[in-house]
Amino acid sequence: MRRSGGLRPAGRSAERFRPRRDGDVYDRGPERLRQGTPAMVKLFAVIVGGEVAGCHVELHDTRFVAGERIEDCYEALKAQWWGTPESLHLDAWGPLDWADGFRIEIFNEAADQDQAQRLWHLNLGGYDPAQFEELHRNLFMVAPDWRSAKTRALAEVKDWTSPHKDYALDVERAIDVGASLGEGWRIRLTPSAEPQPFIFEARYVPIGRLK
Repeated sequence: MRRSGGLRPAGRSAERFRPRRDGDVYDRGPERLRQGTPAMVKLFAVIVGGEVAGCHVELHDTRFVAGERIEDCYEALKAQWWGTPESLHLDAWGPLDWADGFRIEIFNEAADQDQAQRLWHLNLGGYDPAQFEELHRNLFMVAPDWRSAKTRALAEVKDWTSPHKDYALDVERAIDVGASLGEGWRIRLTPSAEPQPFIFEARYVPIGRLK
């Protein structure tokens, strides 16, 4: 297990799963979360990698999925992957429970859709004259809109020689994490002044070859 040096802190707490209506069943890969089952569902941030036809090096992306365990999210990650299916693998993942002064809770219901603050993911790019590559830093910020999130994020990369643009999964965009989840999942943000570390794992897990 590792603590993030680039991601903003997040913690280890989780929230109980609550179905949208009586009788609903949600398939989360190897396990099913059913009404009446006290499941601890987490919001996972995941860095995936793999091959795409025509590329000389493997590509990477950051995805957001919900499940009790990372293994419960494999099928959702496979469905989201656009490259060669068998090449898909995990490089790093961890549960997001705190970021930027807010506790993060996740529900499978329509509550809190209109809350003023949103959780944003930004991937900042910059350069070091001693390294032949573009460097990246992941940030999670809470803000009412992507422009506010981008402005604050760029202010945090002053230690880089030539910071330029945020990619946030797409060029010059910030990703609303809650909106990217789909499947009825919603994020509730509650102010929490006590920082929690983002505990994550970084290792190679070839999920594209798993049946």
